[in-house]
Amino acid sequence: MEFIVWVETRVDGRTLEVREVAKLERAAYLAGPEELGLTLKDGKTVLKQVQERIVQMQIQVLSVTERPCVHCNRDQRIKDLRSTRLRTVFGAVDVFSRRYIQCTCRGGPARSLWPLSRFAIRRTTPELRFLLAKWGSVLPYRRAAELLREFLPVTDDMLSHTTIRRHTLAVGNRLDLRSTEPAEYY
Repeated sequence: MEFIVWVETRVDGRTLEVREVAKLERAAYLAGPEELGLTLKDGKTVLKQVQERIVQMQIQVLSVTERPCVHCNRDQRIKDLRSTRLRTVFGAVDVFSRRYIQCTCRGGPARSLWPLSRFAIRRTTPELRFLLAKWGSVLPYRRAAELLREFLPVTDDMLSHTTIRRHTLAVGNRLDLRSTEPAEYY
């Protein structure tokens, strides 16, 4: 038997793309219970490939929608095509996004504009940062890294005990800063 996983991208009911992201083969007969369903390795692979396709399509659509100037509606000039590695819960995804030269219709100097910077996403998604900080706060860093590597489709070089420690301490620092803001208590 052959199982094929497709990702169909639609915007406003219109199909933009249909793409095959994974293909799995299984025997038509079961030799044992371990052949039923997905293995952990297969599940990680399928999730990683689905995640890659979804993230890449979201970045493409975001890049197209950010091109017109919000003030004069003219297309902004393209500066370059930048590549970055975005770390998600389901693995690292290489994304390509256009950078624009910001329109000067309202005066001021032309600056480069990267659509992803508007969402404050640098290299790690908020969900992955949350998981790293949560596991790092309840387990020793090395043990948390081992468990997350076992169950999430991440690569070994992407997730180490130092990564978990860095994210856990960063969350702690943000909480410290937040607790000293007087506006929060009024």
